[in-house]
Amino acid sequence: MKEMERKRNRLILLMLFLPLAAGLLATGCNKNNSELYKFVVTSVTKSETSEESTEVPSEITTESEIETSAETQTETTESETTESETTEAETTTKAEAKQETKKATTKATQKPTAKPTAKKTAKATTKKKKATPTKKPTATPKPKISGYLFVGDSRTVGLDEAVDGISSIAKVGAKVTYLQSVLGDVTKTRGKNVIFNFGVNDLGNISKYISVYKSLPKEFIQNNNVIIMSVNPTDGSKYGSWNTDIDKFNKKMKANLPSGVKYLDTNSTLKKEGFKTRDGVHYKAETYKRIAQLVFNFCGDKNRKT
Repeated sequence: MKEMERKRNRLILLMLFLPLAAGLLATGCNKNNSELYKFVVTSVTKSETSEESTEVPSEITTESEIETSAETQTETTESETTESETTEAETTTKAEAKQETKKATTKATQKPTAKPTAKKTAKATTKKKKATPTKKPTATPKPKISGYLFVGDSRTVGLDEAVDGISSIAKVGAKVTYLQSVLGDVTKTRGKNVIFNFGVNDLGNISKYISVYKSLPKEFIQNNNVIIMSVNPTDGSKYGSWNTDIDKFNKKMKANLPSGVKYLDTNSTLKKEGFKTRDGVHYKAETYKRIAQLVFNFCGDKNRKT
């Protein structure tokens, strides 16, 4: 009977100390501090077993079981504590990850502020400079046209003899080769009415005449009033047949004038109004004067009389 009461009292004491040990562990005691709990249990047990030394084996066995139970409970409590700490750590990590995600999303959605380009800055700071007006080169004024220079063959020689106040470069029997030889001197002329009258001696060289006239320097043409006079008509039984070739020559010459050069058709006027020759080719003085007057009128010098 007494043995049963002792066992009951021992169990009661143990039941009282077990919550105390669990509380110690919950407040921060680790596994090593469980020795305190063992000490307490052992002390209680020894105090109880001092009365009955014969019952020690049984009581030691009981204490061993109790210690094992206590350690199991301690480990369980520590496991729960560790799991709790792990759960809190995971919760904290998730919260921090969400914050990082929000920051990244905010940065991605924010539009970058455009920086002003160097070109725009330069435009804003650079003042517009007024364009300096470019001075146009002053054109050399054309000389006043006055005077007459006739260039040709024997007919030009007869014209110069019949009319006063004109000059000439001419030769009896002159052909295209003569024109080529004097062209350098002729093109030095400035400020004059220059009249060419070739072809009656070599009507078949029309292409060569065209080529020579087209080689006239532009400066010469611009600084003179350059005129090509038609080959004038012939008459008589000996030279009258030339007029067909003369017309062909004149037509082709008129169609191939160089730029800036004028063409004067005196041939048509002489045929219409009549003319007089000394030998069928060369004219009498009165016809030369009429030809000269036609030239003066064409050049706007109508008041000049032969």
